[in-house]
Amino acid sequence: MHRIDAATLRDMAAALQDEDRDEMAIPSYLHPNPLLRWMAWRRVEVMAGLLAAHTPQGGRVLDYGCGTGVLFEAALARASSVVGVDLVLTAARLWRDKRGLNGVTLLSPEAASADVEPGSVDVIVAAEVLEHIDDPTEVLAFFRRVLRPGGKLLVSLPTENALYRFGRRLAGFSGHYHESDATVVDGKIRAGGFAIEARQHIPLPGPAAIYFVGVYRPT
Repeated sequence: MHRIDAATLRDMAAALQDEDRDEMAIPSYLHPNPLLRWMAWRRVEVMAGLLAAHTPQGGRVLDYGCGTGVLFEAALARASSVVGVDLVLTAARLWRDKRGLNGVTLLSPEAASADVEPGSVDVIVAAEVLEHIDDPTEVLAFFRRVLRPGGKLLVSLPTENALYRFGRRLAGFSGHYHESDATVVDGKIRAGGFAIEARQHIPLPGPAAIYFVGVYRPT
């Protein structure tokens, strides 16, 4: 996995509104505390590993809530094309163009809903995005529609537990918390027509869990 370099992350931060910069975890990637930096990159490494495990060679990946585009190159290591979807595409476009990632197409959520063909996607990544949506029913229906038979949905979510909240404060993020925690969102994903195949917690299960990561399939 190719990490985004510090200079590019600073360029992204300068081009974004503060809330967008924070939600894309840019301050965490750049934080002077090495533990916070490790945790920020660790979740990316875990998702990159899942992409390697579940993306068929030459397949198609949809990165929903792609943020900085930090997972684009991990996806392109196996996929022939990636669709990056976000409300704010400034950072992802900067990274795509800097790295010459010609296999990446960037779309707004509205454009993706209209333009991504049914059954055309092998893997969907939704990393730290579904917790921002109060009712993800429509988004999950879109995921089910565009996934091919046998396709996978890879999700990472904040636990919102005491350790997670402490880490947010330590990182200097004072914005609002998310609409739902990992347990609530997991229930919504299942209710939306998905079954979980595998799960893990970062860095450890129990009270030390800061992030929940799940692999789902349509039912």
